[in-house]
Amino acid sequence: MKHTPHEPTPPHAHNAQNQDNSTHYALHIQGIDCPSCASRIEDSLNALPQISQANLDFNTNTLYLRTIDLPLALKTLKDIHPEAEVKVCASSPLLEEPNPAPASHAKDSDLTSLQNARAQSLLLAVLIAAFCFCVGVLHFEPFGADSQSTHLIMYGILIIIYLIAGKPIFLHTFHNLKSRIIFDENFLMLFATIAALALGEISEAVAVMLFFRVGELLESQAVQKSKDSIQSLLRIIPTIAHKRHGDTLEDLHPSELCIGDCIVVKVGEKIPTDGIILKGNSYLDMRSINGESVPIAVESGQKVIAGAINTSSVLEIQVEKEFKDSHIAKIAQLTQEASANKAKTQKAITRFARIYTPIVFGIAVCVALIPPLAGFGESWQEWAYRALVVLMISCPCALVIAVPLGYFASIGYASKHGVLFKGSIHLETLAQVKNIIFDKTGTLTQGTFEVLSMHPSQHANADSLLALALIAQSQSTHPIAQSITRFAQKNLNPHAPMHFSLTPQDIRSYEELSGRGVSISYKQERILEKQILEGEILAGNARLLKERGVACGEDSDTTLHIAHNGVYMGHFVLGDALKNDSAQSIAELKKCGIEHCGILSGDNQAQVDKVAQSLGISHAYGNLLPQDKAQKLVELMGAWKGKSAFVGDGINDSIVLRRSDVGISINTGEQGNDISKESADIILCHSSLQGLVQAVRIAKHTRIITWQNIGFALGAKLFLIILGVMGIANMWLAVFGDVGVALLALLNAMRPYKQT
Repeated sequence: MKHTPHEPTPPHAHNAQNQDNSTHYALHIQGIDCPSCASRIEDSLNALPQISQANLDFNTNTLYLRTIDLPLALKTLKDIHPEAEVKVCASSPLLEEPNPAPASHAKDSDLTSLQNARAQSLLLAVLIAAFCFCVGVLHFEPFGADSQSTHLIMYGILIIIYLIAGKPIFLHTFHNLKSRIIFDENFLMLFATIAALALGEISEAVAVMLFFRVGELLESQAVQKSKDSIQSLLRIIPTIAHKRHGDTLEDLHPSELCIGDCIVVKVGEKIPTDGIILKGNSYLDMRSINGESVPIAVESGQKVIAGAINTSSVLEIQVEKEFKDSHIAKIAQLTQEASANKAKTQKAITRFARIYTPIVFGIAVCVALIPPLAGFGESWQEWAYRALVVLMISCPCALVIAVPLGYFASIGYASKHGVLFKGSIHLETLAQVKNIIFDKTGTLTQGTFEVLSMHPSQHANADSLLALALIAQSQSTHPIAQSITRFAQKNLNPHAPMHFSLTPQDIRSYEELSGRGVSISYKQERILEKQILEGEILAGNARLLKERGVACGEDSDTTLHIAHNGVYMGHFVLGDALKNDSAQSIAELKKCGIEHCGILSGDNQAQVDKVAQSLGISHAYGNLLPQDKAQKLVELMGAWKGKSAFVGDGINDSIVLRRSDVGISINTGEQGNDISKESADIILCHSSLQGLVQAVRIAKHTRIITWQNIGFALGAKLFLIILGVMGIANMWLAVFGDVGVALLALLNAMRPYKQT
């Protein structure tokens, strides 16, 4: 293989050697437009002892290879598919090279593909025009000529058209026969047309070959269009970063950045990796990541993710994650690898196509031989013609292409809207889910404590209660204390008259009492009033107040009581507030056919019951450790019919995410969330549960589309085969039975779910 400066030697993706000395490679294969071709290449490569694993992702035309003999793998690939072109995967997150190929190579590849498509279209247009002219001369009186020489010339031109149009079919069949691959669409097409020529049906044979090529071109363009959504996602990966060194900037690839580096993102540039803003305020365009058209405002101290476009002013950002661990790199990696886990229906169709074609070929042979031998009235030429019609109709293109294309279109559409499927198998399984079990904190709720209500006693008003709470909690880092502080700062009226006021300088001692609360003693000198005020503020649960001899009302884990100098001043009710869309999302899931919803949480049972009641969920279990969650999940899956999904967000959910039929991780931005992503089958990139609703709808829509295509393709072909055997269908109708049915199924497959 000859290499140029623009085509480096085969990539060393994942250069780490395994124990068997095999090496991982990621190669882009151009010229493959059929899933059956991809499957054939996979099977042939995996059959070689020198190759540990080969997976050809038809969605992105990326070959993931683990082998000890790369030249042998490339030679085998070229033998099977001579038109295939092997190139380096530009800007792939799987490539850990310091200087990957520039993203412009992807655009050059697209331009080359477009030019090839235009050249093929022009060639076919010329051939069709020549074919129409020849048919007009031969069969229509106004254009015809009765001389034998004219007929011979026209038939000669038709044969030339046949040879030019059929060249790719001849080559494919030749290489397939060398590889002992007989029954595929190329062989069927060549056999049928040669037989038609032998029967004297020259015009029909040429028409079949010509329009088969037109159908192939249209199918190729339809397939490419379905891949564009995923390819566009991969191209948003940043390729340049400006690293600050004092007063100078160094331009390098994001993969060379280290945690803690300071980078500068100029206006119009993509953020190269996840980080925290050190300096600057701006607006970020997130459309390429989450589909939202409204830019979001960001400022110093906020976290930002790779791939977002800076739109208004320069930002200085501190790198928080290496490029390979960034949000956009993980999205791209998951999307690239999605087709590795193929849906059962997709695998079944591939297996079915392998036995379907030989069976139909056998039926065609029987149609050609048995009726004439049995003495039916028609001649053997007529039965042979009918057999050729059956062969034409039988090509399994509609099934082999349209079924996986439906999955690819939906995976690409979902990726653009923040829903990542780690394979079409999970898309198919989600469509069968009847039960969904949720974690509570961070999944159904916001994951942070908030003050839900405030209740002053008869000895205090709202402002004095807020003032006492603010002083008591200002020095604590406990989540409850922080929520009280935020609430008090927001709601305290600085001009309202209060019975007293304290400053931090007045506090003499501060004591945190584990499991109970805090105690603060103060001493305040009022010079103008010539008096000294001393006392104690208690902020905690009922147990603390009772220990100090202060009577208070009923208690719960989310009630904070305040007392001042032995007098009860009131209490705050706190809780983990529901997400704004949780109730709506649960209701919409039930409309989508979800029969049971449940909650498994480590929180106390009272809080879990409260959330469940608010959302209309009947099965809710609290006080569960991770292993308890797994056990309870198994019990619920055994009690409920249908597939079950679990939705969680934290490290403690990793066990149940793997144990469920479908594990779904919802992004919360927490550190432990990365663990749940690794364990999950589906990732929701946003914290909103509307992403889950959309994922379920996409999955169910894809399932409907898949079975529509299977039913339509098999039904149409069976009907046309019957017509062919009866002598009603001719080769022109057979062309529609092959190319037309495939194109209609493709158009249907390219209808991904669109939210109304």
